[in-house]
Amino acid sequence: MPTLKEMIWPIVLITIASAIVILAIAPLDGSAWAEGMRAGASAEGGEALDQLSGIIRFIGPLIKITLLMGVPGLITLGVRRAVRRVRKLSA
Repeated sequence: MPTLKEMIWPIVLITIASAIVILAIAPLDGSAWAEGMRAGASAEGGEALDQLSGIIRFIGPLIKITLLMGVPGLITLGVRRAVRRVRKLSA
């Protein structure tokens, strides 16, 4: 079983990579594209919300959280794996 000392660096790297991705995406929040998406979602959202069943209303936010946290994490793991391969080849 890995110790906390062994696990802290991957946690720190994933956190830093996630923060970088969030900071890279943050400027899109104030763009005209985002405003258009919000306006379209609010206009269409009222009708669509009535059609959704009760269980979908709970699954939707969970999927959103999983994607927003999982994608940067998976990207970070892929980069870490690539760095390890390069280090093994050069050693």
